[in-house]
Amino acid sequence: MNVAAFFLSSLAAAFGMLGALLLAMPAYPGWGFGAFLVSNIGWLTVSAWQRQWPLHVQQWVFLACSLLGLWNWWLGPLILG
Repeated sequence: MNVAAFFLSSLAAAFGMLGALLLAMPAYPGWGFGAFLVSNIGWLTVSAWQRQWPLHVQQWVFLACSLLGLWNWWLGPLILG
């Protein structure tokens, strides 16, 4: 693994753990989905670089879940009132 992939995967893992922690806290679920979104983008990039296609496909599904969570907790109420 090259240095860039190691750095990005470490960052993606950290944001994934942060997202789980924030999602577990009743006051910050929207922020948790935001952290998961950053994690998903990082893992999508690393998995494409390393040609880890099962992980890549999984992250696309997780990205869709993160976007749905952001919509339900932040964008939907903001736009629709």
